[in-house]
Amino acid sequence: MPTTSAQMAVSPGLVTVGAWFDLRRRQKRDDALVVLAENSVVLLGESHDEVEHHRWQLHTIAALFSLRRDMALGFEMFPRRVQPALDRWSKGDLNEAAFLNDVDWPRIWGIDATLYLPLFHFARMHRLPMLALNVDRETNRRVAAQGFAAVPSTERENVGEPVPASSSYRDRLFEWFKKHPARGGNANADLARFERFVRAQLFWDRAMAEAIASARSSGQQPLIVGIIGRGHIEYGDGIPHQLASLGVDDVATALPWSTDADCPAHDPPIADMLFGVAPQRDFALPLSDT
Repeated sequence: MPTTSAQMAVSPGLVTVGAWFDLRRRQKRDDALVVLAENSVVLLGESHDEVEHHRWQLHTIAALFSLRRDMALGFEMFPRRVQPALDRWSKGDLNEAAFLNDVDWPRIWGIDATLYLPLFHFARMHRLPMLALNVDRETNRRVAAQGFAAVPSTERENVGEPVPASSSYRDRLFEWFKKHPARGGNANADLARFERFVRAQLFWDRAMAEAIASARSSGQQPLIVGIIGRGHIEYGDGIPHQLASLGVDDVATALPWSTDADCPAHDPPIADMLFGVAPQRDFALPLSDT
């Protein structure tokens, strides 16, 4: 989304490696983890294939766990149908190979599993519930193509109709859509494809929000820490927006932030908290081709 005069940037240097930055106060926060742990839901964004993002998530989860032992970890990566495999893994009933096979990792996600396994092992080590937040891709495609009303609730995995996207969210979705390989050359066709693209994104947002809200409605009401692609949580749109419509508004968002990048100063901010990480070139390791 283009930066306007009302969206001045936080210059490089204010967010430093290894330090938390509060975007609302526009200052470093040594107590950021304590502040995050006071919420019902903490959403940790990521770029899926960046190694350092997953290292940051692991360390953040461990620190939050030291403050809130009543924790459950929610994952965008898993459709709900594999929840039994997540339960067996967390209880120690599956080994690593069997777990990845049972969830059909190459098909449901496909990104190198070694990036996520430390998170899965943390949950298993501490016997923390793992929550499958997502729906099957085919379910999402059908809703995107036909619309919410045309697909019966039982055939969209009982996910409710999302609240509409904000205008700023639609603007950002359009910028992503312009780079999408499904775009055609015809303006009218592009408009129809864009509306399907928006429906797909909103359906994912709503599905994950409902799964989080459902976990929070249980008797113990644990702290839910979500491992989520950053596009689903930025600027309070996406999942936080859908959660608010479900009555869950004590939600905090955090992002890893490359210290050589400007950060848009926007209201609402891109996230509540940023954590400075070294630029990708400083720590990237070769990944497998799978």
